[in-house]
Amino acid sequence: MQVGWNLEELDPLWQLRRLCMIKLERAVPPSKDSLLANKKHLRELLLGCSEHIHEPYSEDVVINIEKTFDLLIPAHNLEDLGFMNFFGRRFPTWLDTATHLPSLTHLKLIDCKSCMHLSPIGQLPNLRYLRIQGATAVTKIGPEFVGSVVGNLRSTEAVAFPKLETLVIWDMPYWEEWSFVAEEEEQEATPAGKESLEDEPAANQKWGTPPPRMQLLLRLKQLVLARCPKLRALPRQFGQEATSLKELHLRLVHSLKVVEDICFLSEVLLISDCEGLERVSNLPQARLLRVHLCPDLRCVERLDNLHQLFLTEDMEGASSQWLPGLQEHHQQLHGEDLEVYTWTK
Repeated sequence: MQVGWNLEELDPLWQLRRLCMIKLERAVPPSKDSLLANKKHLRELLLGCSEHIHEPYSEDVVINIEKTFDLLIPAHNLEDLGFMNFFGRRFPTWLDTATHLPSLTHLKLIDCKSCMHLSPIGQLPNLRYLRIQGATAVTKIGPEFVGSVVGNLRSTEAVAFPKLETLVIWDMPYWEEWSFVAEEEEQEATPAGKESLEDEPAANQKWGTPPPRMQLLLRLKQLVLARCPKLRALPRQFGQEATSLKELHLRLVHSLKVVEDICFLSEVLLISDCEGLERVSNLPQARLLRVHLCPDLRCVERLDNLHQLFLTEDMEGASSQWLPGLQEHHQQLHGEDLEVYTWTK
């Protein structure tokens, strides 16, 4: 596969602002990890491999690409980073450390099909836009995504995704579970778990430090989930912590049964082609709802601030079970009719 592409030729190019590197599987790994770190003016970086749809890469080629990406550590001033068709089994180690990317505002991970786990992106201090697309090996996104395990927190309060405004997760066909925190609730249900929790306050009083608290997605304005057919539920913490949320878009999320208790969603909920969705409830601030191809949607309630409803013609039968009650509730609260429109796709 390699033809001896010499990445060292980039070394003297001090003034680079934008750099797109493709077909990296054909390159020899650089001899040092400072090749890009000395590019103080570099703002945009794309690292890409060739799309591979036939037989899997050999072990040697996989090891080579992982080593190459590990050594392409960008300078601290980088603002926009993209991975394309990366086929390593793990992301580069420098993506696991927020100190390497303190200025990063945009991150796109596109078709990284062999990585089973995401890096702790939640600790990037200035990240505003994140798009994860085509990570087909991922079945679960858990606490590692926010980059902090409760037991390892060094401060009494931690923040995950402190400046993230837009999160897009697209084309994740095997993704089933999404959580932000470990499953402490299950441990609390056991005697051992209760005992450990009883001991914890005493320990905290002894050392004068309260138990740590994780804050999540405080500036998130838009969440888009599309083509995630096996995702079963949204994280409970999402509805409680995303206080700036304006738009939630759900498309082709067939296993999702409930959208509820998203207290701060203030503008738009768009739901399209979610075949298993049964209930939308307790979105007290949402003003606009669009629904398309949700044949099992039998309950829509507690949308106290809803002013506009858009339904496609296919929703006429399903909406007959909840639309009259929604209209009556709106009339009682606001003294006017709910605006209902036909949504033309």
